[in-house]
Amino acid sequence: MPIKIKIAESSREIDDALWLRHEVFVMEDGKFGGQPLHGQRLVDRFDALRDVYHVVAYDGSEPIAAMRLVKDTGAGMPVDDLFDFGEYRQQAETSFDVSEAELDDALAEPPQVRYGSAGMLAIRMNWRRRRDVIRSMFRMAATITRFNDVTHVLVVVNHETAGMYRRLGFTQLSEKYWNDEIGNHIIPLAGTSQRFLEWAHGHTPDTPLTPFQDSFTRWVYRAGEEVFQEGERGDHAYIVASGEIRISRRRGNGDTLTLAHLGRGSLFGELALIDELSRSATATATCDCELITLDRAAFLAQLKSRPALALQLFKVFARRIRSMDELAMV
Repeated sequence: MPIKIKIAESSREIDDALWLRHEVFVMEDGKFGGQPLHGQRLVDRFDALRDVYHVVAYDGSEPIAAMRLVKDTGAGMPVDDLFDFGEYRQQAETSFDVSEAELDDALAEPPQVRYGSAGMLAIRMNWRRRRDVIRSMFRMAATITRFNDVTHVLVVVNHETAGMYRRLGFTQLSEKYWNDEIGNHIIPLAGTSQRFLEWAHGHTPDTPLTPFQDSFTRWVYRAGEEVFQEGERGDHAYIVASGEIRISRRRGNGDTLTLAHLGRGSLFGELALIDELSRSATATATCDCELITLDRAAFLAQLKSRPALALQLFKVFARRIRSMDELAMV
């Protein structure tokens, strides 16, 4: 069964994120006083803002990890309560026009620096060694910065995790210092969304489903796990973000015919987006894999509002159907 990483949309998923923070920070790590809080939820005023996103990971139905992203809309961000980013902001706004943007003409309005913050990364004890899950969560966070037009990301993190953020392209802005409310040493870091996105998606080619990326979720599989079986109903399409997927089909004599081995950037299972017929093949992870997924409901909802995409997608689907049929006949 895969671990599924998604943007919280329902009230239950948002509540899972708030519960996870309390479970990890207070109960497991002993921070914020180390005593159970009323309602067993860790909440602050920023959770009530409009442009707040929660990334949640589930192992089956069990919530195992969460993080929060806040877009700066003038109401402030959580990191501003923990560190004065004024000097960094001044440098970013001074250099942004030259290094981060190109204007189409001399009369165009100069681009704006837009900030976001990431934080409240909570991973339950039994899953903290799952680096594949953590990477997938950060890739989802990078996608959120992209469709919100955020140019710079600010973070203040547990000093023990600062090295991970540096590997993602963030720059440390000061030495660690103690915060009484959290009960831990923390470190401020900052980076550009461009560099963050290069780490997250730089090696994954675009596909016909790339325009739907704000509806993507991510699923993490172990080697040998089946994504779907031939004959079962499906409602998801998949893109290989990392690893390899084997596509196979049963033959009449009981043998298995391998149709393809799919690597990074490959799209498969896309027919499930437009019909409710059974899967025509089986997809299996040949090694640890991360898949980007899109479900039929989200696909159809976006297609209604962006009909120009339909013809392009149907042409791609038609070519793949012909290719698969020809290979199966061979």
